[in-house]
Amino acid sequence: MNRSIAVATKVVLLGVPVAAMLALAAPRNAQAQLVLTPPPPAYVAITPPEYYRGHPTYYYHNSWYYRNGGGWNYYRTEPGYLHDRRGHWGNRQGYRYHR
Repeated sequence: MNRSIAVATKVVLLGVPVAAMLALAAPRNAQAQLVLTPPPPAYVAITPPEYYRGHPTYYYHNSWYYRNGGGWNYYRTEPGYLHDRRGHWGNRQGYRYHR
């Protein structure tokens, strides 16, 4: 009887580290990273901005970007005002060249 208890104890003690290793080795849920590229300087130079909350904002690759210090930020959810302006974004007044 003592031998069966010793064997059972060894199985339990060996089973805990094995279960822990399997839990750590199991694949985790997939997570996507959103990589957004801010507008290049050439785009900013030729595109008239839309002013929102006191700073110039640019619509570039389906996101609204604005400068924050030395870098760029974007709106994760599109503000209502900018959503309304997006429909007119291609019809902006600017230089027009006619032949």
